[in-house]
Amino acid sequence: MKTSLRLLIGLLALTVLAAACTGDDEGETTMPGFYPGETATTAAAATTTMAGTPGGLPATGEDGGESAGGDTDSQAIIAVLQTGRSIIYTANLTVEVDDVIAAGEQALTAVQGLGGALYGQETTSGPEARSVLTIKVPPENFAEALRRLAGIGRLVSQSVFTDDVTERVVDLDSQIATAETSVERLRALLAAATGMEDIVSLERELMQRETDLELLRGQLRTLEDQVALATIVLSLAEPYPEPAVELVGTAYRGHDDGAGCPGGVKLAIDEGEPFTACYEVKSTGDTPLGVIDLYDSGLDAQLEDLILVAGDLDIPLPPGGHLIFAFEPEADPDRWSDPWVQATALDPNGNPLWLTEVTNVERAELQVARDDSLPGFVDVLQGAWHALQKLGGIIVVVGAAVLPFLWIPALAIAVWWWLRRRRPATAGAPAPEPPAPPIDERMDS
Repeated sequence: MKTSLRLLIGLLALTVLAAACTGDDEGETTMPGFYPGETATTAAAATTTMAGTPGGLPATGEDGGESAGGDTDSQAIIAVLQTGRSIIYTANLTVEVDDVIAAGEQALTAVQGLGGALYGQETTSGPEARSVLTIKVPPENFAEALRRLAGIGRLVSQSVFTDDVTERVVDLDSQIATAETSVERLRALLAAATGMEDIVSLERELMQRETDLELLRGQLRTLEDQVALATIVLSLAEPYPEPAVELVGTAYRGHDDGAGCPGGVKLAIDEGEPFTACYEVKSTGDTPLGVIDLYDSGLDAQLEDLILVAGDLDIPLPPGGHLIFAFEPEADPDRWSDPWVQATALDPNGNPLWLTEVTNVERAELQVARDDSLPGFVDVLQGAWHALQKLGGIIVVVGAAVLPFLWIPALAIAVWWWLRRRRPATAGAPAPEPPAPPIDERMDS
């Protein structure tokens, strides 16, 4: 009888096990996808949910990382939640907008209908205006919130992260249950204790256990809060101004107030021959330029020496605009063209941003043939005048260097003169003769 009963129980257990295995194989359900015509498949006994939706959110496995099976979408997220998994969703978005203040208000309006709320905001103004918003939404609206926020402006970057914390939640639940049982046991022992030493020891141990229990409960609440609301960090940034200015130098023979500008990139002329140097300033950035300063150190030409051929210096130079200047010197083999330009970048309201220098320079190549003929009368006069100028400059430089030390020889002369005045008046007279001996001594001799 006992043997028959054992056989009956064994057959019943095998039947139940076979039914369970069959149910696992057939327990697959199909859900409609987030986009029309798509489906997301969820295995009833599986711990990972994946959907083959291109361009969606990364699928999540047991380790919280991205699955190799492809991407998922918001409907797949709902499928994951329906399996009982505890998953934390976070995302970082960077969106370029024209006005960070207005875009921030638009972002809040976009997520309010999805149950979203603002949990933090940091905004900076100025040339690099930026606003960072921390927004939380229910996980089932996570994908839709990302789509709406990305549509506020031009999406620069987007990253989505998932973290499956199911095992951590289960572990914390187990630790909390164990800690609660231990606390209740200690409370019962404390209630039954009679000795003072036992009471003190139990109270100390109970306080430690209760502290550990509250820490575990706090960790669990933190995880539950992170699972309950997906976090989106939205960074709004205005386009960063990038001013740029280019300078093209050319030259040609003769003086005509710059009518022939621009000239050629190469010019071969003789010493003393008149020529015109042309400078074309181009604004190649995305901001207007103001207070333009152009100079040519090689030809010793300042902005006030130049002739404005095209453009207007009284208005900002817009992006894509250009100015043309001309300078009319005479050829000198010891001088060459070396122009430079700098300008102040302006914001859309005309306020100065910062000083920008030329980013690209194309210089005219001058080839001046030196004049080796005999100098004329005018050349001699010019040479003498230049020599006098150089001599005068040398005298000025030497005088400026010596002037601070002139008090030293002056002081020495004054001391010498004072010592000379202090000498006795008889210092230069001959020595006096010795007195004559007395008369008695002379008679004796």
